[in-house]
Amino acid sequence: MKYLILKITNRCNLNCIYCYANNYNINRNIKDNIHKNKKNKDMAFKTAKKAIDYILEIDDNLKIQFTGGEPLLNFKLIEDTVNYCNKSYSGKNISFAIQTNGTLTDENIIKKLKKLNVAIGISLDTIDIHDNILRPYKDGNSSTLDTLRGIYLLKNNNIPFGITSVITNKNLPYIKDFVEYLMALGVNSISFDLLKPKKKEHLQLLPNEDEFNRILMELKNYPIYIKNLQKRPNDRYCYLNSGDLLFVNELGDIYPCPTLEGHLYMGNIHSINKEKLKLFKIKCNYCFARRFLINKLINLVK
Repeated sequence: MKYLILKITNRCNLNCIYCYANNYNINRNIKDNIHKNKKNKDMAFKTAKKAIDYILEIDDNLKIQFTGGEPLLNFKLIEDTVNYCNKSYSGKNISFAIQTNGTLTDENIIKKLKKLNVAIGISLDTIDIHDNILRPYKDGNSSTLDTLRGIYLLKNNNIPFGITSVITNKNLPYIKDFVEYLMALGVNSISFDLLKPKKKEHLQLLPNEDEFNRILMELKNYPIYIKNLQKRPNDRYCYLNSGDLLFVNELGDIYPCPTLEGHLYMGNIHSINKEKLKLFKIKCNYCFARRFLINKLINLVK
């Protein structure tokens, strides 16, 4: 199965301390006006369509994930994309997912996502409703309570969802409390994402990996699915290992994965020669993007 990640907007209502989406530099010459004005940019349907058409020329099985920014801010594109796939590619195996901060989730959004059959992932790093460090709103206030409210709405409507949590040295000491709260809430699955630094300041937020692994071992018997504890083949850490991942941002720019946006530029979906576009592939049993960014930033600091 191919994995297409569409960054459908760079707009967001939060100001996360480690933001992956907007802390990058375009490492190429920019001539057109669209690329000069990146702020508050939504992906156009023609960009999503172009990426989908390209992938489905080479595979009949596709998972599409909508991300951002906050993807719910461009909800119409989600609707248009799903409807296009269902109409134009009814004979293909296509699944849909969204990664959202959950603060904009309401009854109407939930009903629409359920009707569209879009799987839901919620980003949550803390259960401290007063925390205004990790994932605050633009005005500096904590967003945690609103994300938890969105989670309760999903639970009350019997909508399955998973939790993704970015681990920094700010929330690492509280992982066990975090997991136990989610278990009490009835959450079935969680994935921990060790911080992938996008700028020098992020190096100060890196968690202690030995401490993280020690805590993981303490959690291994907890009755909750923790993705990090699942054994992976030596050469299959993620979709990059099989060359099955394509990330397209709101401008149509192509990168190996979302974390590497701004690095290893592969072209633009609107102008690239499809015959010459080869999906990025690398053999490793670790997060290539994280290792790449850490090494690059450490060298810059030196």
